[in-house]
Amino acid sequence: MIQTLALDQSDRLLVLAVHPDDESVATGGLLQHALAVGAEIVVVFFTDGDNNPWAQRVNELRWAITATDRARFAARRRVEARRALERLEVAEASTRFLGFPDQGTTDLVLHGNEVAMGTLTEAVRAWRPTVVVGPSLLDLHPDHSALGVMLQLALDCLADTVAPRSQLRYLVHNPRLLGRREGSLVLPLSATQRARKRSAIACHQTQLVLRSTWLLSFAKREERFFLAESPVGLFEHPVRAASRSARSLDLTLVSRSLLRSFGPRTVCLVGGFSHASVRLAVDLPDDGGVVKVRDLHTGRTLGDAEFCGKNGRGDLRLPVEAVPDGVRLFAKLERRFGFFDEAGWKELSLERQGGRAAT
Repeated sequence: MIQTLALDQSDRLLVLAVHPDDESVATGGLLQHALAVGAEIVVVFFTDGDNNPWAQRVNELRWAITATDRARFAARRRVEARRALERLEVAEASTRFLGFPDQGTTDLVLHGNEVAMGTLTEAVRAWRPTVVVGPSLLDLHPDHSALGVMLQLALDCLADTVAPRSQLRYLVHNPRLLGRREGSLVLPLSATQRARKRSAIACHQTQLVLRSTWLLSFAKREERFFLAESPVGLFEHPVRAASRSARSLDLTLVSRSLLRSFGPRTVCLVGGFSHASVRLAVDLPDDGGVVKVRDLHTGRTLGDAEFCGKNGRGDLRLPVEAVPDGVRLFAKLERRFGFFDEAGWKELSLERQGGRAAT
């Protein structure tokens, strides 16, 4: 069943944009709808989109890109975002730029960066949203999916003080899932709203030089969001199943090589915050065998895992003591080569061996 989205004047909407242009591409219609019903809005940009070298080279007709050049490009992209929001009639006072490194969000997640987590958590706490909108875990852009994980951890940290009635997830970089409607929530857009959204997207001139057709294609008759992650994406994720016993945490993996994502595989596990945090990595051998479980936060080795399988397909068994019981876990199969991910992140639904759900 396709659901529709309802907002009213009592709502406080927080839109978390990964880069300048995501606010228009993913939520340009939603922002217009929220303003039309009198809801309050804040748009939070996690990065400035400064590490986009090919777009910058074409825009500035230069090959070498220095740190000073990237800072200038970041400032230009902030201006574009403000102009786009002005086209959508969102006030500049409703905009926040956090300024974290473009193409660095996965590292912030994997290493448990406390500054990044603290800043994002405070941004959510300060606004006290009734509706939170952020990137899907299943987006294939690593910044998008990693920020989705960070948002979940921030909301967990704030569970006693901030209780949004709805959390919406948007997809930008996943053509297969964008073409599926299962589990989606639909916001129809009028001709006027589509025109405003297209005008807002067009403000991002630095991005249009290489991707104008694709970006402008998002100004269509509807915007789609997910209250939970796409069921199709979850079913097809390379981490197919997870269970926990008294001795081990077991993952069933079904990986495939793609043009956008290939090479050696690493299983990454993230969960919790502060003293209960989990930040683990296991490098998968192509032909199976015993491998080390690395704690990315401390740099220590926590023990041995065993992979029974080949070429990313098989069962991975980790020592249970490496993962505290009760921690909300997210998993990703990282590939060494290619910019986009094989599948993004997935929240693990752990089953006790024997059938009872783990807490």
